[in-house]
Amino acid sequence: MAGLEKHYFGRGNTAAGLYTLYDSILSGLDTVFVIDGRIGPGTSQVLGELAEAWKDNGWTKHYIHETLDSKRLEGIILEEARIGIVDGNAWSADPVLEGTEIRVIDATAALRAGLFEEAEAEVKEKEREIADLYAKAFDSFLRTLRIHDEWEKFYIDNLDRDRANQITAEFADEYLIPFRSKKANVTRRFLGAATWQGAIDYVPNLTETLRTRIFVKGRPGSGKSTMFKKLAKEAETRGIDTEIYHCGFDPNSLDMLIFPELSLAVFDSTAPHEHFPSREGDSILDVYELAIKPGTDEAFAEEIAEIRSRYSASMKHSISILADIKRIRDEAWEAFDAALDPAALRLIASQIVRQVDALTNSSV
Repeated sequence: MAGLEKHYFGRGNTAAGLYTLYDSILSGLDTVFVIDGRIGPGTSQVLGELAEAWKDNGWTKHYIHETLDSKRLEGIILEEARIGIVDGNAWSADPVLEGTEIRVIDATAALRAGLFEEAEAEVKEKEREIADLYAKAFDSFLRTLRIHDEWEKFYIDNLDRDRANQITAEFADEYLIPFRSKKANVTRRFLGAATWQGAIDYVPNLTETLRTRIFVKGRPGSGKSTMFKKLAKEAETRGIDTEIYHCGFDPNSLDMLIFPELSLAVFDSTAPHEHFPSREGDSILDVYELAIKPGTDEAFAEEIAEIRSRYSASMKHSISILADIKRIRDEAWEAFDAALDPAALRLIASQIVRQVDALTNSSV
């Protein structure tokens, strides 16, 4: 029987640049396979082969999606086996994790050098163009964030902070009840990302098996992220394991907390990841209604509408740059596709499968 699947991102195209959470995501694993080598789309093809090979087994599988193109994978974690496989080009940190065995898989042999040499100069030029475009995209996201800051100010200035703190304290007392004394395990991920197609999120997938889901509604600046930060800190103090999901636009903000032991999720359910209750155990917590001065929307309607329009246009421009990056990368990757040996890629995948089998069988 196929195991549970979890989908999320390890990196984000953000206002702070290309931001990675892989050190947290991979922490605590027994073994991490790093697929190393400049082989363009070859690594995601290997990961696709692995996903297919393991699709029907009973492990809980984490599929870590690429932040530019969510249809591609850049990592897989086999939860019960405590094993990870990651694209070495995506994991920018040095491959050092305390207590984790790192197995580097050299994939360069899958690229038939003779077929790639003629196109390599053109590919390098496209890669330079891509790097320049990423810099422009990150600058555009930062400008977009500054517009968002303008939007937030109307609500920050009209926030009843005492009431907001009370809401947080009441939530913690009602829901964050530890059932045994221990040190909390904290993991940081991205639930969504700004991709070339726009904002993509995996909230429904990540919360589908949980008993209780709290959909937090509100406006920019109404205290949602601050609430999540305080709850995450309180949960850690109480020894409750927490999955912390950062905002894919502003990584300094939080969008969701999951407490697996409590079968509980609380998340920002506003655009661009707006969702609504659909089953028993779902409820809405509207912080605008509870903690913002009544009439704030109406009092600043014209100003907010103008800022919202600028924000939308700036975000659209940022995404259009990512679409240009995707187009140019596809052109560059055509050369890799022509030079990659599909049989060699399958062999790399089968070698990883065999090593994983040996590790899991030896631990039984």
